[in-house]
Amino acid sequence: MSSEEFHYLDKFSNDYFRNMREVRISSLLWVWDNLANNSGSIKRKTIIELIPYRALETLLTELESEERYEDCVVVRDIMNLYQKNEQNGEYKKLFE
Repeated sequence: MSSEEFHYLDKFSNDYFRNMREVRISSLLWVWDNLANNSGSIKRKTIIELIPYRALETLLTELESEERYEDCVVVRDIMNLYQKNEQNGEYKKLFE
């Protein structure tokens, strides 16, 4: 391992990724809250095109294993948004 690799390994420690995941979860809560309240600051299409469905599946699995069920509800609701729009066939590529 070179010194540069060690430097970046130290920068991206587990704590860093854990904190980034918490930021991501709080961002999902904000996104869902804005969408649910019809505030107009974010659109369904924007959510679907920017947040990969597979990443939501992985996050949901992690949250379930940690028993963070309140957060699971929000992630699952966003996943349902994808599934409702998939019925129209618009976002089929996101599920492949």
